[in-house]
Amino acid sequence: MVTHGYKKIASTNGPAEKVGFVSILLLQWMNDVMKTGSQRALEENDFVPLSNEDTSQSVTDRLEKKWKEEKANFTRKEERPKLWKSVLKMLSLREVAYVLLPGVLFGISSLVTPLLIGYVIFMLMSPETHTNPILNGCMLAAAMTINTLIGSLCMQHNGYACEILSIRLSNAIKGLVYRKILLLSKSTLSKFSAGRVVDLISNDVQRMETAPAKFFIMIPAALQIVVATFLLAYLIGWQALMGELFLCLLVPYYIEMSSVYGTLRLHSAAEADRRISLTNQVVSGIRAIKARAWEDDFRGKIKHTRKREISIIRKKSAILSGLAALEYTSIPMLLSVISLLLTGHHLTPVNAFTLLMYMNLFRLNLCLDIGYGVVETHEAYVSLSRIEDFLILEDLLSISGDQCIEDKAITLKEKSVELPNNFTVMGSQSEKSEEKPLTDLRVNPFEIGTLYVSNLTFKEMKRKDEFILQDVEFIAASGTLTVVTGPVGSGKSTLLSAIAGEMSDIRGTMSRHGTFVYAPQVAWVFSGTLRENILFGEWYDESRYTRVVEACALTQDFQQFPNGDQTVVGERGAVLSGGQRARVNLARAVYVDADLYLLDDPLSAVDFKVGQHIFEKCIKGVLSKKTRLLASHQEQHMKDADQVIMLSKGRILGKGTFEELQDRGILNTTIDPLYKNSLTASVSDNTASEKEEKSDHLVSLATDSSGLEISVEDRAIGTVSSKLYWDYFRSGIHSLLIIGVVILCLITQTLMSAPDVWLMFLTRKRPSEQKDKTNLAIYGCLVAASFILGIVRSYMLFLVCLRCSERLHDKMVVALLQAPVLFFDSNPVGRILNRFSNDVGCMDELLPLQFVFTVQLMLLLLSAVIVPSVTNPWLVFVTIPVTAMILYFARFYLKSSRELKRLESICRSPVFSHISETLEGLDTIRTRGRQRDFKEKFYSHQDTHNQSFIMVRASGRWFGVRLEAIISLLIGLVILEAVLISQDAASAALALAYIIQTMVLTQYAVRKSSDVENFMTSVERVMAYTNLDSEPGYKVNRLPPEHWPREGNIAFYDVSLTYYPGGPQALKSINLDIKGGSKIGVAGRTGAGKSSFVAALLRMPDPDGEILVDGIKIKEINLQAARGCISSLGQTPVLFSGSLRKNLDIAQRFQDADLWQVLEDVQLKDFVESLEGQLDYELLENGANVSVGERQLICLARVLLQQNKIIILDEPTAHVDPGTEETIWRVVREKLKDSTLIIVAHRLNTIRHCHKILVFKEGGVVESGTFDA
Repeated sequence: MVTHGYKKIASTNGPAEKVGFVSILLLQWMNDVMKTGSQRALEENDFVPLSNEDTSQSVTDRLEKKWKEEKANFTRKEERPKLWKSVLKMLSLREVAYVLLPGVLFGISSLVTPLLIGYVIFMLMSPETHTNPILNGCMLAAAMTINTLIGSLCMQHNGYACEILSIRLSNAIKGLVYRKILLLSKSTLSKFSAGRVVDLISNDVQRMETAPAKFFIMIPAALQIVVATFLLAYLIGWQALMGELFLCLLVPYYIEMSSVYGTLRLHSAAEADRRISLTNQVVSGIRAIKARAWEDDFRGKIKHTRKREISIIRKKSAILSGLAALEYTSIPMLLSVISLLLTGHHLTPVNAFTLLMYMNLFRLNLCLDIGYGVVETHEAYVSLSRIEDFLILEDLLSISGDQCIEDKAITLKEKSVELPNNFTVMGSQSEKSEEKPLTDLRVNPFEIGTLYVSNLTFKEMKRKDEFILQDVEFIAASGTLTVVTGPVGSGKSTLLSAIAGEMSDIRGTMSRHGTFVYAPQVAWVFSGTLRENILFGEWYDESRYTRVVEACALTQDFQQFPNGDQTVVGERGAVLSGGQRARVNLARAVYVDADLYLLDDPLSAVDFKVGQHIFEKCIKGVLSKKTRLLASHQEQHMKDADQVIMLSKGRILGKGTFEELQDRGILNTTIDPLYKNSLTASVSDNTASEKEEKSDHLVSLATDSSGLEISVEDRAIGTVSSKLYWDYFRSGIHSLLIIGVVILCLITQTLMSAPDVWLMFLTRKRPSEQKDKTNLAIYGCLVAASFILGIVRSYMLFLVCLRCSERLHDKMVVALLQAPVLFFDSNPVGRILNRFSNDVGCMDELLPLQFVFTVQLMLLLLSAVIVPSVTNPWLVFVTIPVTAMILYFARFYLKSSRELKRLESICRSPVFSHISETLEGLDTIRTRGRQRDFKEKFYSHQDTHNQSFIMVRASGRWFGVRLEAIISLLIGLVILEAVLISQDAASAALALAYIIQTMVLTQYAVRKSSDVENFMTSVERVMAYTNLDSEPGYKVNRLPPEHWPREGNIAFYDVSLTYYPGGPQALKSINLDIKGGSKIGVAGRTGAGKSSFVAALLRMPDPDGEILVDGIKIKEINLQAARGCISSLGQTPVLFSGSLRKNLDIAQRFQDADLWQVLEDVQLKDFVESLEGQLDYELLENGANVSVGERQLICLARVLLQQNKIIILDEPTAHVDPGTEETIWRVVREKLKDSTLIIVAHRLNTIRHCHKILVFKEGGVVESGTFDA
């Protein structure tokens, strides 16, 4: 976490500002990068600095300004603002001119080329009319070389300008989406889904990386068509325009297809959203999935969604196949030739091949530029509409920006909240409400730290006539402790979240005075060191830091870690126990010197002694002079509170002191006498241990273990091998089918060249023979056959690529589900999602299209070399050296380009990781006022990615400029050779037509093949994930005996556990014998090894030593089958998006009656009956639309439903009230009386009825026996 801004990657001057005109023109500023890349693998520090106008913050500011103006114009209208308008308005005249001017100059060059070639052919037809044909030929060769060189330079700079513009636009949109994330409530984001947000950032924004080039190229293309029409009509006649008319009639077809394609894009994107959302939930809840052996179920769900997605993409491929076949069809030429012959004209080499070159120009402009331009522009419009849907979501109220201390010099001031829907504002004294004070009349509601709440109401629309909060009123006076309590789902968390400004659609009146801090119920820990998590951007004050760490009982934990508080906690705090995560989350809040502290049940995940220490030393100690609002079920805390508020179904049942509420019968004390005894003992124990801890300070104890390291993303080095291509195609189809597709491609290309060869023969015939029906029929059949086979070839290639993509994705899902938990702990979520979103998106849609382009272009180039060489063997002496030179440059270029593309993919991952991290910790980030820090961190990641992406694009253009220079030289030499040897005009015309085609297509073909190789790095990255190491137990084929375990006996023999290589031992030589059917309680301080004991039994990871269940070593049976026989409920309740029914019974093995019974057992029947749809009620990702306590009870119901012989309950009632807890334990004892029950608990009365209690300390069992003993 960057604490105070970040150092910009870029210098203030970009490469274009540092170098001269020639360097800009020839992209010489890339020379050093390309040279370095040819010698060694490139690294991030080899990137050219970024200019200010290309930085993420700069382009985002520009787009946000236009977007705000667009929204302001629609405030009073029913229509919604259009993002595409803002994108267009964002472009400056200079940017548009830099794109269009080179495009127009390239168009002029393209129009002049056929005229020059026509003159050469005319000269060859009648050399006697020219006094000095050799001199004329040399002049024409020089003119042609200069013309093509200027045209190619303009084309390269037009393409580069479009690419830079694309990068700016995509970055601006990403930045706008990220800024919007920081303005939305977590409930709104949950409804939208995190998977959908990731898909917007990856696949939808990706459309903007190609759309501007396709959009802006249509303007010069249209101008070329208009001018070429007049030239053809003037030079040849109106008959020549019949082919163009056919192509123009295709434009409505393209427009209609673009609409269909856009609709299909919406549907495929929706399926991709669901797939990525599911994948995100799998990664987030992998421990729960593995513990319950649900790998096959989730694989099936993802595969089913994937099949629907691929089915839609196949339909899109059919449209693209038609476009690809039209791109190289000879139908327009056939129509024009027939029109000429039927109207009495005869074909000559001059008019036939001038017509052919202009028809090629029409075909490229109409089919390639305008055809694909319309389709891709419409697809980009659809993607912008999807992003627009996100951007117009209602913002959270602007009440969380500055309420927390951002600087020590901040002036404390009154913070008032303005909320919509009749939400009144509490302001100055003059605006004081006339209602009677809600508490003591002596309370000054305007004193610093005072909280005033009146008529606070919030209703969930999908619950039947039930308010989450209704008319909540109270005052928390400055410096007091207020405890909010109530049963599960009574609205405690919602109340604190609303006061923190994290809820939308709230009605009522609320006033906060001074600064505040909010610690949410679900602890958020990001992937950094422990110290970074606690400081969270604040300055390090050693004395305060030490005091906070001691007050939150973290000193001893820090000493156990290899690197003390500099230990990296891993993804989502993987190396921490649930209690440690809760205490780090609390310490982060307490470290800030605020006036009001909103603490949402921070002590539910810690054991009683630690909880009492924190309550005494932290909440009543460090925060003693602060206003504290504490949500808690623990009645022992209520006794020390100045005010207790009892909530039930969103309403206040009563408020006052603990004794007052008890006297009125609102609270019934359930503190066990044994609790009271331990309370006294714990205070003295903590006082004694505190002195020891202070002397040791925060350094770790001597240990040989090391901390967890976040793995560096894997990156291949060197060429993309032919084996990768072979493995890619073999993943989807059989070897014989691959050979069949290759033969089909060759036959198709032969037929595509045949009409042009036949045209050459026609021009040699007499006029009467040219009109012969047989000749025309042969010409027509060749054209028809080439067109039909062109469609078949394109569609086959698309289908093969999609088949391979589908298979590789399925393999990657299996590999991910079977990967060890260490993989998820050491790899950020964003990095994993990058493979499933961006890389799979490349495989699905970008790679197939580029592959089809490349195959067509390479085969066309092959024919462009063979056909002229056959007509004029002397050309071999020119084409071979030039081809060798091109291959040399291509090899030199690809060394750097593929490494740059790999780096670009790697640099993209931190962007996704940062977004995922932001989505998870959004309420903490916002209530702490750290939006600016996180935005700057996002800009930093984006700028690094920008640098790599610009390098990828610039390297392609660097190569293109040099390749075009070679091709221009080739054209001049071919013209010169044709003149010098006085070649036959028809043969020369065909050769020149193909050479010109080579000029246009060679650099395009090499760039497309480079794109294919670059996109193959996505295949490479996906394949790397298909080969992830799996947990060894998946490869064991032996299944457990039927109805195993029958007894539920468990034996541990010298069991030790280490979570990662070189890490500390979480369990140390455990030896236990648990009798079947017994109830075992597991107790101990947080971090003592209780959850590790459960992890060892579930083999997450595999422990050292042996564990036997009913006499069978669990290492010797299939891992998934073994886990499926054990029911477990972890510390953190895990729910998935989907219906409540599917969350309870994912395999759909039970009847509704069974589901209702377990819901009644866990006291949730009434709650579920109040939901819209009841069992079909749709839960959001992570169950975000139910409270944490309700999630815990749903998970417990799921365990009761399974009725397995071995049950593990790890703090199953930590987030429920004592009354509900007592009822649940009674049901558990009754329903699971024949099962072996292992209960991990912090509350002593939870395990008092167990047959045996195991007390853990520092990874070992230090005490065991009955509760009474």
